[in-house]
Amino acid sequence: MMPSLTIGWEYLTGAAVATNPSDRTRAEWPPHPARVFMALAAAWFETAEEPDEGAALRWLEALDEPELHLPPYDHEFERSPVTVFVPVNDKADAHHQPDKKKPATVFQKLGDVAIGRNRQGRTFPRVWVGFDPCFLHWPDAPAIENYRDALARLCRKVTRIGHSSSLVRMWVAENDYSLCERSECWVPDDLLAQVRARRTSDGMLDMLNELYGQELRQRRARLTDQIGALKEEKKAVKGKQSQQRKAEIDGQLADLTAQRDSIVDRLPVRPSIGLQSGYRRNGFAQAETAVARSHFDTDVLVLKQTAGPQLPLASTLAVTKALRDTIMKHSGEQPVPPWVSGHDPSGEPLRHDDGHLAIIPLPFVGHQNADGHLLGLGMVFPRAVDRQERAHVLSNLLVDDEAQPRNVELTLGRLGLWTLEMRHWSEKTFALQADTWTEDPTGSDTWASVTPIVLDRFPKQDRVHNRPDWVAEVAEIVAEACSRIGIPRPVEVDIDTTSWHIGAPRALAKHRRVRGSLPAGTKPEASFGDGFPPYPAKGVNASRPQVHAWLRFDQPLVGPVLLGAGRYRGYGLLKPWKGGRQ
Repeated sequence: MMPSLTIGWEYLTGAAVATNPSDRTRAEWPPHPARVFMALAAAWFETAEEPDEGAALRWLEALDEPELHLPPYDHEFERSPVTVFVPVNDKADAHHQPDKKKPATVFQKLGDVAIGRNRQGRTFPRVWVGFDPCFLHWPDAPAIENYRDALARLCRKVTRIGHSSSLVRMWVAENDYSLCERSECWVPDDLLAQVRARRTSDGMLDMLNELYGQELRQRRARLTDQIGALKEEKKAVKGKQSQQRKAEIDGQLADLTAQRDSIVDRLPVRPSIGLQSGYRRNGFAQAETAVARSHFDTDVLVLKQTAGPQLPLASTLAVTKALRDTIMKHSGEQPVPPWVSGHDPSGEPLRHDDGHLAIIPLPFVGHQNADGHLLGLGMVFPRAVDRQERAHVLSNLLVDDEAQPRNVELTLGRLGLWTLEMRHWSEKTFALQADTWTEDPTGSDTWASVTPIVLDRFPKQDRVHNRPDWVAEVAEIVAEACSRIGIPRPVEVDIDTTSWHIGAPRALAKHRRVRGSLPAGTKPEASFGDGFPPYPAKGVNASRPQVHAWLRFDQPLVGPVLLGAGRYRGYGLLKPWKGGRQ
């Protein structure tokens, strides 16, 4: 077993007070590993600067990015920042300088904290996280035993992480890593990053020491003392040589003052840490319950629409095709891997059960006011494809050279131009959260379709003249589709043309033709109004039947659940259902 390291802390007031460096009006959460390291460094600077503790910090800064194990966070717990006007540590405002010819007032004698210094607006964003512990965990921490004792002593010296009111108790966990079981786990992942966090690197402690260490501050204090002594000497100089000596003192004062001011200029208010790593939430660290899972991974990559026309859910085929074409064009690997294209090197469709990349719509459905319009798209990956391979193929499309998210432009023809971006982890929109479509980690035993399921084969029974037998046969086809993606057969199936989820269109729209024919140049799908257009079927003249379905299983099921012939292009998308069968 590889040696590991876990550093834990708890917020003594239940609140984390730290400003997000990219947005001064918002709190920083999850806490950046670099911020935790700076808290350790500050404790070292403010105490005896023990050599073994410094060596432990230099070892710690060189480790790989840690996992974050944190209390479950609700966006509603982020407090709205309040602007407070406080005196700042700069020179007094000229308009408030006391008149030296007049006796000082009582308030001026109390100091210029309230009178003679500028007041500027400050915000102190905070997040309520409760009293559960937080952890940084390094699964691979070579030579940890050489530094564990020093790190433990240093952790006991840490009093805050972030603002001075963000009080903490910190420790090095020995064998109690099980304390993380109730926490949400965040793992480093630049491609599927939901948040970007500042990280440590070699030389960080030396940089902080140069800017904030005791040596620099002690030097400034010595210069201040020398300046004070020279001023006293200047007052005491008398006699014929006084003018010459005062001139010499003035020159020395100017030189010492310049040295002191140069040190002040080198002391920024806040550290500037440029290196960042992406993190994604990896569910809960506790052992998984007995749930069924499909061949599709729960790590849905969510892309939020930021510009372009508002489109209905019935536009699913157009937008999913545009994103797939864009992925193929910008793939970081050529030829495009089969798990992206859906075809083997010979050009034949993949036949194995693991499947390939699927694109799903993310619509506003399931609410009493839902209208079914699209809010974004999601990429659903086969579980058999590891995350490094996904990052290699998709990084050119999704992130720039500095690992920052880049916009994805989709050309939709007559539907216009769409702009997408990777969803930020703090996004509150329900449809843009992967858990909405996966029900991870607990699962759900009841699911209903949002987009219609395209049947894998034509039913033999007649829908009009023998509807009960037709429904039974369609239910069997849907059950077979479940087995095809690796989930159990449902114990109950209901079929309808209308979705159980409010806002989702009918499975197949009724024809709405004008004067008996379509205008010249109009595409066939333009003739369908209140539902989905038929899914194009290869090798047959007629479109395959497409239906909405309600399914109940005998055990919880974790999604995403994509069924039928159109599952890779957004059709056959199911969502957990909380109501009854009707």
